Amino acid sequence: MPCQFTDEHVFKNVEGHTETQLIHREALLQFGQIGDAAVNPHGITFLITVSKLDLRRYLEGVEAEQLECELRRYSTAGIHVRWPVLGAREYNHWFTFTLKHTNGLFRITGFLRHPSDTAAPGQQDYNSWTPIGDREMLVTTTAMVMKTLTPSVRAGLGSKQKLHCQFAVDHHGPNFHVEWLLQQRGERTSLFSHSSRSVQSKGSGVVHRSLADGDASYTLPFTKFSSEGTYICSVSVLPLFVSMDIVLQIEEAPRVSLNVGPTLTLLEGGEQRVTCEATVTTLGCGDRVDPVVAGQRVGAPLPEKLQNVLLSSHKQQRQEVLADAFFYLRLHSSTREGSSHAQYPITRRRSRQVSWLPCQFTDEHVFKNVEGHGDSAHPQKGLLQFGQIGDAAVNPHGITFLITGSGAEQLECELRRYSTAGIHVRWPVLGARKYNHWFTCTLRHTNGLFRITGFLRHPSDKAAPGQQDYNSWTPIGDREMLVTTTAMVMKTLTPSVRAGLGSKQKLHCQFAVDHHGPNFMWSGSCSSVEREPASSVTAAAQYRARGPGSYIGAWQTGTLPIPFPSPSSAVKGRTSVQCPCFHCSSVWILFCKSKAPRVSLNVGPTLTLLEGGEQRVTCEANSYYPLDVEIGWYMQDPVVAGQRVGAPLPEKLPNVLLSSHKQNNDKKYSLTAFFYLRAALKHSGREFTCTVSHKSLRVPIKKSFTLTVEGEWRRAGIIRLLGLFVMMILASIKC
Repeated sequence: MPCQFTDEHVFKNVEGHTETQLIHREALLQFGQIGDAAVNPHGITFLITVSKLDLRRYLEGVEAEQLECELRRYSTAGIHVRWPVLGAREYNHWFTFTLKHTNGLFRITGFLRHPSDTAAPGQQDYNSWTPIGDREMLVTTTAMVMKTLTPSVRAGLGSKQKLHCQFAVDHHGPNFHVEWLLQQRGERTSLFSHSSRSVQSKGSGVVHRSLADGDASYTLPFTKFSSEGTYICSVSVLPLFVSMDIVLQIEEAPRVSLNVGPTLTLLEGGEQRVTCEATVTTLGCGDRVDPVVAGQRVGAPLPEKLQNVLLSSHKQQRQEVLADAFFYLRLHSSTREGSSHAQYPITRRRSRQVSWLPCQFTDEHVFKNVEGHGDSAHPQKGLLQFGQIGDAAVNPHGITFLITGSGAEQLECELRRYSTAGIHVRWPVLGARKYNHWFTCTLRHTNGLFRITGFLRHPSDKAAPGQQDYNSWTPIGDREMLVTTTAMVMKTLTPSVRAGLGSKQKLHCQFAVDHHGPNFMWSGSCSSVEREPASSVTAAAQYRARGPGSYIGAWQTGTLPIPFPSPSSAVKGRTSVQCPCFHCSSVWILFCKSKAPRVSLNVGPTLTLLEGGEQRVTCEANSYYPLDVEIGWYMQDPVVAGQRVGAPLPEKLPNVLLSSHKQNNDKKYSLTAFFYLRAALKHSGREFTCTVSHKSLRVPIKKSFTLTVEGEWRRAGIIRLLGLFVMMILASIKC
């Protein structure tokens, strides 16, 4: 089977630092005996000879076209162990192989052993790899294999899952070490480990008796939300170490309910709020159907989607995620029975300001459950209304937070109670009472343009009941109006930032308080998560009002810009920057590096082949970040594509092979998509296009070439013309 061999060239750059250049070379995995000729004499051949461990046994029933293959060199870091098999030489050169099924049915990885009479050059053997010729054949044997039938698992809550992991070594009774790790948000947790030498195990989930037969599968008895993550099965047999990643994702179908029955009867002019609630996942809600029309078998129109449907934000309670969608149904005389007309007068705008908007109010009721633990949960529907004291509630059927003397911009809204943990400070505004009840308010723009969070102050003559004031919140009635004022606001215009490598970024953070000269503290922290190896980078700084002079002017205006230096390899993955401007308020900014890929083809703008000839065509995307990239090959007739009307879509090529993602020393990635093009006259003049999509690109990058196919008759005709031309020249010379 064809295989992508990623070779390495280690060298010193102009600055004296060590760099590794990855070289992608054509190779072939060939099964046979010593002395067999290479199937492809024009490329590198890894000849896998017979051993106790037969790799083909793990590939039964699978065609070579269904596999993606990758080969790499393997460094033992100077560790020398004579491999205990019959006839083995003193030293070995090692190569790792990875085989992936194109449909994700399994993944296989392992080691090929190439015997040698020369020792490795030391711990840093990768600095002087033994060169491999472009047409060289390396005789190898399969030394170790690991396979999983569950490379990716989607599981429901409360289910039992078995994560398959199987391994085998080519000699009897090897000393091995098996370990299972769970990686979540950059942190690794050990689940199970076993050493065959000491016969000691830690953790659970693996059947000990099965380890002797090479079965290291891990069983999850009951899946929860916290079970989601990457499970890593690793096996080491000195000097070799191999691991396999298995991704577990939790998925659960929603439980859907309406707040009305199968039939809803309303008087003309009446209004009813209709809610569709889904528990666990998201939902779609709000189609209007005429049952008479829907009953037609032919010509029935599609249901009409209601336009004035509002979606609440996702609410998470313990092990559940809630979401709901609702609209106000007002019946008109023109509305037919069985259909509906939705009017939702949610916003009344004056000078582009919101007068009121619906808000999810998450109230709390703290109590002891049957197990004696504290628990709290009570979501309710609320309303933010801007006005003056004495204004009537816009929605008299729900809780209203009346904000006096303030304004805000429209967004998704969420309200929560806020505990001061027994700390009492008289709020320094004119006419303020001695005590206050506090509520946090979060507003998110639906298009991600900004995020606002802050505090609503509800004056009170009654003190909080102590440090654990949440144990005895003052109850709020279902139709109560709470008169509040906006005490503090924080806003960011950069809730999510995508930045190119080497760019300078400004993370916006602005705050305001409702009184003059407040005492505040600003602190910022930067935390990053790298997938492998697990590590984190944390930096924090705190400034008070008399801190560095460069920030004093910004503080006085309530603006706290965070100048971010050029992102480097020291800050990897996703970075969250917390910008808390007060001990009780903060805004989180998601900062993502990105680098657009460089795309290249191994052929020019025009490719000429003889009929029946074959050419490997490669499209390589390199130096991109982050990992997510998509590559596809398409074929189209350029004459047909130029038609404005009725032009067919480009045809996607089916037999395209993808290499695995390769990470360079600069932490950027590369990926290759290739196929074997067999020339046919019907494809002459066709345009072949490689399309690369990446999150750093607004539009995909496209690289194309045009195929020209020459028939045998044309070549024969050219030869005849050349022969006739030579004869004419000879005849003229004789004359």
